[in-house]
Amino acid sequence: MKDSFDITIPETLRDIKLSQWMKYSKILEINKDAEDKDFLNKKAIEIFCKIDYKEIDKIPFSAFGDIVSHLSNILSQKSELVEKFSLIGTDDEVAEFGFIPNLDKMSYGEYQDLENYIFDEQNLHRAMAVLYRPIMYKKGHRYAIHEYTGTDYLKEVMKDTPLDVAFGAKVFFWRLARKLGHYTMDSTLQQLQEQRANSSEPLSEKNGELIKQYTHSLKEMLKKSEKLLG
Repeated sequence: MKDSFDITIPETLRDIKLSQWMKYSKILEINKDAEDKDFLNKKAIEIFCKIDYKEIDKIPFSAFGDIVSHLSNILSQKSELVEKFSLIGTDDEVAEFGFIPNLDKMSYGEYQDLENYIFDEQNLHRAMAVLYRPIMYKKGHRYAIHEYTGTDYLKEVMKDTPLDVAFGAKVFFWRLARKLGHYTMDSTLQQLQEQRANSSEPLSEKNGELIKQYTHSLKEMLKKSEKLLG
């Protein structure tokens, strides 16, 4: 989206990088009790439209409010789980990333890291490094992803994750945590797994002890998510 002032405005969450959201959310947290909303509006334009803060006052008055309203609308868009997405590297090569194919096969290290990072706005890039990894090969709807070796391997790369992907993953686990109060873990995983976009991959045999640990972990996530997502 372009306006007469010649700045690029994101059309949707897909046009915003996770790193931009992390930067803005930090400013929101620092200024959560501030009454100066004009500063926050300007920071939103600076960060999401990639314009120097000093240039913002040159934006036509008639356009300023429209830009702020537009940014507010797209940041309020509902996000669903994205199973696969692509990123372009510094060498212009395209890498495809896939969501963990089988949640019930998540390792202890994976869900422990996920618990630590999924509801921490400044560590969402690490949470994405847990949930999404490079796809090694595909066959139909099935695919295999890179083995998990911790979040350091992909943390910087995942700062470029499209914001709809990051929000979708966060909402997915928030819903999962909310459902824990109404369903058994097995049925919850099965229902949510069936809802994954463009996925026909069935759940494999459950690991009972892992499910118990994972359930406890997600209950703790719920306490955190209710504070952040309302």
